[in-house]
Amino acid sequence: MKYLSLIFTVFLITACSEPQRNNEDKFIGFWVEGGPDYKHTATIANIVEISKQGDNYFINENYVYGNEQTIAMRKLTKAQDFFDGLAYPSKRMFDLENKVTMDDDDDSKIGIFSTFFFRISKEEAEHIKSDVKECEEIEKNRFFIPTAQQEEYKKRAKELAYCRIFW
Repeated sequence: MKYLSLIFTVFLITACSEPQRNNEDKFIGFWVEGGPDYKHTATIANIVEISKQGDNYFINENYVYGNEQTIAMRKLTKAQDFFDGLAYPSKRMFDLENKVTMDDDDDSKIGIFSTFFFRISKEEAEHIKSDVKECEEIEKNRFFIPTAQQEEYKKRAKELAYCRIFW
């Protein structure tokens, strides 16, 4: 009877515990280059999206300006690669791999090559994407805006994230 109750207890504990997540799952989400004031200091909205489909990881390096194209990633291991994290081939770096590693002290910060990215929500990423689109429309049409309305557009452009229009 003791063994049966012990076995039952072990099954109960394992059934009620949370499932183990892969260490790489903490990379899934949206990441923006820069620091806390990134919206007002950066000149370009550099947002990456890391997603998982089945057991495979993918990165969209150009979430704001791109065409939804993703690049397959591979898992890194300390034993084999000297890093824990993910990696993907870089077209800009002569087909060397960009390594994506988590900051040791902060789960809301990752490093890709020599650049730091900070976690943001999907809503923030979508908001930035719409701000950039609106800013591009203002910039494209700024020479055709009537003089009486220019101040209104200048004010709106200053409110938008990543909007750097020189009037």
